Amino acid sequence: MKGPRERSHLHAAPVACAHCGLAVPEGMLRPGEEKQFCCNGCRQVHDLIRDWGYEKFYGLVEQQGGVLEPARPTGRAFEDLDDPRALEGSSDEEPGGRCRTRLYLEGVHCAACVWLVEKLPEALDGVDSVRLNLASAVAEVTWRPGTVKLSAIARALDRLGYSPHVHRAGAARDARRAEDRATLVKLGVAAAGAMNLMFLHGALYAGEASGMASPYETFFRWVSLGIALPVLAFSARPFFQTAYAGLKSRFVHIDLPVAIGIAVTFAASAANVVRGSGPVYFDSLAMLVAALLGARQAQRAAQRAALERADSLRGVAFLEFARRLEGDGPLAPAVEVPVAALAPGDRVEVRSGELVPADGVVLFGRSTLDGSVLTGESAPVPVTEGGAVWAGVTNLGARLVVKVEAAGEKTRVGALLAVVEDALARRPAVLRLTDLLARRFVQALLLLAAAALLLALPLGTEAAVGRVVALLVVACPCALGLSVPLAVSVGLMRAARAGIFVKDPDALDRLRRVGTVLLDKTGTLTEGKATFARYLGDEAALELATTLEAESSHAVAHALRASLGRRVNVVREVTEVREVAGRGISGVVDGRRLAVGNRAHVEALAAPAPGELAAHAEALVADGFSPLWVAVDGRVVGVGGIGDPLRADARATVDALRARGVRVRILSGDDPRVVASVAARLGIAPADALGGRTPEEKRDVVASLVGAREGEERRAPAVVMVGDGVNDAAALALADVGVAVLGGKGASLVAADVVLTREGVAPLLDLLHGSRRVFSVIRRNLAFSLLYNAAGAALALLGLVGPLLAAVLMPVSSLSVVLSSALSRPFPAAARRAARPHGAEA
Repeated sequence: MKGPRERSHLHAAPVACAHCGLAVPEGMLRPGEEKQFCCNGCRQVHDLIRDWGYEKFYGLVEQQGGVLEPARPTGRAFEDLDDPRALEGSSDEEPGGRCRTRLYLEGVHCAACVWLVEKLPEALDGVDSVRLNLASAVAEVTWRPGTVKLSAIARALDRLGYSPHVHRAGAARDARRAEDRATLVKLGVAAAGAMNLMFLHGALYAGEASGMASPYETFFRWVSLGIALPVLAFSARPFFQTAYAGLKSRFVHIDLPVAIGIAVTFAASAANVVRGSGPVYFDSLAMLVAALLGARQAQRAAQRAALERADSLRGVAFLEFARRLEGDGPLAPAVEVPVAALAPGDRVEVRSGELVPADGVVLFGRSTLDGSVLTGESAPVPVTEGGAVWAGVTNLGARLVVKVEAAGEKTRVGALLAVVEDALARRPAVLRLTDLLARRFVQALLLLAAAALLLALPLGTEAAVGRVVALLVVACPCALGLSVPLAVSVGLMRAARAGIFVKDPDALDRLRRVGTVLLDKTGTLTEGKATFARYLGDEAALELATTLEAESSHAVAHALRASLGRRVNVVREVTEVREVAGRGISGVVDGRRLAVGNRAHVEALAAPAPGELAAHAEALVADGFSPLWVAVDGRVVGVGGIGDPLRADARATVDALRARGVRVRILSGDDPRVVASVAARLGIAPADALGGRTPEEKRDVVASLVGAREGEERRAPAVVMVGDGVNDAAALALADVGVAVLGGKGASLVAADVVLTREGVAPLLDLLHGSRRVFSVIRRNLAFSLLYNAAGAALALLGLVGPLLAAVLMPVSSLSVVLSSALSRPFPAAARRAARPHGAEA
């Protein structure tokens, strides 16, 4: 029966943290203090907010119903930010000796966070302004280098719980901003001209009704011509430039009808001004140009909003600083430097809990690494001296000293993040088909406009010109030209957010019709990590073997420790350890001599295995396991199986592929008996279980399947190869579509058309489904744009749509296509990784 004190403790209401509101653990409670905190980070941030007099922050959080996460100040000095190389691409010089720097802030959740961050200039001298974008969590900080260092600003933000990272917008973003500014200036000139021309033409229209003296009428007409000239020569220049460039290249650009319509309108109006009679359309021309520019700017903004959803993949680096060792030896002093300053051959220190800043080799130390950011593997991987490490993985154990081999964009993770950019730079074959369709449409439109002019001349020049201009404007195939590239671009970015990086956009087309899928076994159908199971023999000997394996960093040793480590609680003396690569390990544990490894290794140090254990080993091999033998004091006493378990989603994925009519085959270099066992568990026919294949034989199998379709129709079902290893690279390159799965080696990433960065093989189904959805969006966009243009052309020919209404209606089709593409969800948004950075998303 529990005592009164114990019962009281069990029923006591939890104490809420004064900063984030979470329950305060017992170990953090401080009796007698009014405010309690769940961690030291929350206490530190709360004290700073109080000292600065910004306690209103908590009231704003409560008003908005926001929920804060526990604060995680890093305590870094951020000295690397004072190196100019760290700010390349993220900082701009401002007048008056100021700088404007973009920083990505972790931990931004709500508008109250924005309020608190933007109060920083009041608390820190030298900071002129901070503007924080809640959606992107990117803050633009304007500061004076002569008064305050950027490292001091970063430390202040970090102390508030918003760990800052340099955000590199890149040259492409700067170019887009420059383009936007130029477009807005042109739009401003056109809009100002349109407003002034409306007043002038209003006077002319009133004069026609009530009578106006001829000198005044002439004056107003010539002034209208003067105002329309800059609209034509400056604001409308982009339409003429693209049309002329197309004609020079013998290419019919979709801006050609618009340019002709504007030119015809101006020429007809100017001729009437010179003649002194006839209508003028300068007001309509200026409003037409302003409407077109405004619509295209809105369209461009909507398109960019869709394409920049995954901007965090490119704008925020995994790590901006590194601790470079200055001097000889592993204990040399370390200084913080920007990652951009690292060069091959440098030595960097990686402390426990920190990210590895570059690809390299461990020079000193033994530890375990969490590579989930890079590979998605949840199990830590041991690393020792001489082992390779990758930028972006987390050091979970002891301090490491790493020799840098590659940094920045040259790292493995840098190459992965460049996949989407490479894909967007390509021009898929489906886009070339759309370009041809748009050119044919423009040619037909010009012929139709010429015929309409001839047929409408009996109605009068004014009516004929109005109908032709309206036809050319309303039927402009802008939406047709956007239908495919926008749908494909949005599809690529949606796929990237779903952990599917498409290098070759044409692969989406080929994936709509898949006939055969070839799956590698290890790391693709299986988890790619060893586990220990089905042990037969002396249990005490197995515990001794686990203690001995603790001295090894081999994957088999890790599997044994992971399976049995919790059962080994006794501290034992281990001596005379000797490990033979590829065979096993031996040593003395508590005075008893052990040997653990394959049969040849164990029997070289002990008597032959008894028949019962030998039979069990044969059964393990038949079931796809590799036997692991244990010998104690010269006698074999046990054997278990080291196996690579199937992924949890492997059977469901194979069944779903077969349900689609896809033939699923295994193509592996593993022992044929192991491959046959895996195939049986997945319901794959023995004839489709191809094991024991070398990389060259894998290549030949794929080549024969692809070659067998030669001479067939273009839309023959595709052959898809799915793998992760260097031995799969040739097969991936030869397949119609090569897919590299999570944790793939560098060669497979280069050879593949698609890279999956989510756990398991289920993302393959998302890839196939998403490819079909992308082309459904394309068909919808094409159908709508063609029908819209045809209907608009018919109304213009009948005189039901004038030039001004045509200018308003024309961008509607383009905006509809933009919305159709931007709102599409071809790939599942639920694929967002759970291992996102702390505070990256509320």
